[in-house]
Parts: sequence; C-alpha cells; structure tokens
Amino acid sequence: MTKSDTRATALAILLLATASPAQNHTPNRLILKVDETVMGPFGGQRSSSCLRVYSDGRATYTKWWNSNAVIVDSAGAESRPEQTVSVTHRLADTDVWELSAFLESNGVKRLPQKFDPPHKPIDYFERVTVDVIDSRNRSKKIVAREYYVASLEEKVRYPSALILLMDRIDQIEQEAVDKGAPSEVPADCSLKE
Repeated sequence: MTKSDTRATALAILLLATASPAQNHTPNRLILKVDETVMGPFGGQRSSSCLRVYSDGRATYTKWWNSNAVIVDSAGAESRPEQTVSVTHRLADTDVWELSAFLESNGVKRLPQKFDPPHKPIDYFERVTVDVIDSRNRSKKIVAREYYVASLEEKVRYPSALILLMDRIDQIEQEAVDKGAPSEVPADCSLKE
C-alpha cells in the first residue's frame, strides 16, 4: 500500500467515524412536556395527564381519570372507579425531526404565555400547560384554558401555531395509546392533584 493509499484510507475511516450515528448522537433530552387537568362536566369527575417527548423520539404518556358513575357500597360509602394508563412509545425519526423543527419555529416562539378561556366556564374546567424546551435547554411555557372545548368559531381567534401545537400533542398522545407499551408513571408526573 502506497503512502497516498494509506492517507486515502485514513481519510475514509475518519469521515465514516465522524458520520457515525454514535458519534453524532446528541444526549437524550426533554423537548416537550405537557400536563393537563380537567374537572367536570359531572360533579366530582376529574382527569389528569402527562406527556413527555424526548429528543431520541421516546414519548411517555400517562393518564388518570375517575368515572362519572358513583358506586355506593353496602355501608353507604360513595366512590368513583379510577383508572390509570401509562405507556411509552418511540416516534418515527421523521416525526421527531418535524416536531423539533416546529417547536423551534418562530410561530411557536412568539406564542403568548397564556390563553384565557374562550368562554366563561360553567361546569367544565380544563388547563393545559405546555413546556417547549429548545436546543439550548431554555423553556417556553404556554398555558391554555378550556382549549379543547372551544367551538370552531372560538378557535378561529387562536394563533395557528397554537392550533397546530395542540393538534400535534393530541396525535402523539393517541399514537402512544394505540402503539405504546405499558410503562411506569414518570416521577415528574403529578396525577390526582
């Protein structure tokens, strides 16, 4: 092997090593954190959920809720059946890339921090807190009240970036429920507040 062949081989190995996914792998970090709490529409009915999405595509989704049905035992004590579901799912690489690009977009960065209820709540209260964590580990918090019960006419008043963000959150949650594997409830997920 000549000296130039050795250099070419060394250069090829160096290029392959720097292009290797193991070398370019960024540390797994949280990019999206969503907490939702709902009360109503029936007295005593509640639910809460937590969604966490990481830079490697891992998504954890946990939901707790109680039933609107009240059970009375033989002693006359009332209770509501409760359920908890916790799953982990891995998003496709293209989905993670698109989500990351969207979360870093100017549309999301310019969203106000707070969205008041579209109408005065009567028997249904909902609060969604979204934390978008950028590549520099800075967090942008967005809080929306009664977003999911807003009519189409009311949603026209919301910025398109918020509508797209909330729809994407719904899609990730549904995909996690449909395709995810059972998992432990994340330590930072506060259910039954």
